[in-house]
Amino acid sequence: MDGSEGLTLAVLGVLVLSWSLVGRRAERWGLTAPMAFIIAGALLAATVGDDLTGATIRFLAEITLVMVLFHDASTVRLADLRRDPWIAVRLLAVGFPLALAVTAAATTWLLPTAGVVGALLIAASITPTDAGLGAPTILNPTVPVRVRRALNVESGLNDGLAAPLVLASLSVLVGSSEAADGVLSIAAVPVVVGLAIGAVIGLTGAFLLDHSRDSGWSSARARRLAVFTLPLISFGIAEMVEANAFIAAFVGGLAFGRYSHCVEEEVEVSETLEIAADLFGAVLWFLAGGLLIIAFEDGFQWQWLVLAVAALTVLRGVPVAVSLLGTGFRWPTVLFLGWFGPRGIATIVFGLLAVEELGDDPLLADVGGVISLTVLISVFAHGVTAGPLSQAYGTWVARTHGPIETEPSVEPMPSRGRRSTQQ
Repeated sequence: MDGSEGLTLAVLGVLVLSWSLVGRRAERWGLTAPMAFIIAGALLAATVGDDLTGATIRFLAEITLVMVLFHDASTVRLADLRRDPWIAVRLLAVGFPLALAVTAAATTWLLPTAGVVGALLIAASITPTDAGLGAPTILNPTVPVRVRRALNVESGLNDGLAAPLVLASLSVLVGSSEAADGVLSIAAVPVVVGLAIGAVIGLTGAFLLDHSRDSGWSSARARRLAVFTLPLISFGIAEMVEANAFIAAFVGGLAFGRYSHCVEEEVEVSETLEIAADLFGAVLWFLAGGLLIIAFEDGFQWQWLVLAVAALTVLRGVPVAVSLLGTGFRWPTVLFLGWFGPRGIATIVFGLLAVEELGDDPLLADVGGVISLTVLISVFAHGVTAGPLSQAYGTWVARTHGPIETEPSVEPMPSRGRRSTQQ
């Protein structure tokens, strides 16, 4: 470790410590953790530089997304969704693919030099949402339960849907050996193998954890550690057999959350995983500041800004509105669901992977520029508006007594450590 790396580590450590001590008070002033970490990362990168191309950065980015995917998926109670599945299903099955398609089309139009594959890479990177940035929305009791549940489920699952597209696009762009074998070997086979690995790890973990608890063979503290190891195991096995590690973690979390009674009855067993995702997430927000500096090293293009703003507004809002046709939701609800699609951890990880894979490819400027601006704008825009707009929307629902908005649903999972520290 050289001097600059030591300085980066020290600054990051001081920042995490400082936020832990004053974060709650800072939030009252409108400053969220992602804002603080991005600003600090950008300042450090601008003054002493920050190398985001190393294998360590790639590993950090991948392991963070694996833990986030597993944890988010494990909190989605598929059985509970039977009471009100259609809003989340519409957002994922109709809204997400449509948003991906229109974003790719807009990218091709605004950045024609990116090509079709480059446009798909950018679209798949900036379309997934991260409800961690909108926790005041999902956890605000004034917002109808079914609206909060829909946003929570959507954000917990759509990054797992985007990951294969990002990896496949990168594989084609870098001309990897797999590319010669066609798209099937790049995307389909690793995804299928990842599905199998995730299902086996999730189901096995659920059975062993429940059996150990019911037999009195383990303590709650030990079970916390056991849950933390499951995404690591799925990641390691997937890497060994060259499967899609993100899909393995995503499916593993779904299977584990669906069949483990231990997680439902002992919410605290996921604490260790939450704390780890907290810490790694803070590091990624810090690195996002460096990604911003790298993206603007060779200048700035207005197309990046237009595409970033469009991705957060019309390119999400219109697909959401289309997906909700026939539900009976009134326009304030449609606008509310359309606006609260923040971009966060998954988008940053995809950007860091692009930096590591593309290297000196001219396309990296466009990819990094669009991703950086999308995350930067989202962090501030959604961070500032989440509380006030949620309160205003909840007040409107209470005043108008919307029968569709207030239908019974399943309460979203309680606040998680990762979400609370990101605010």
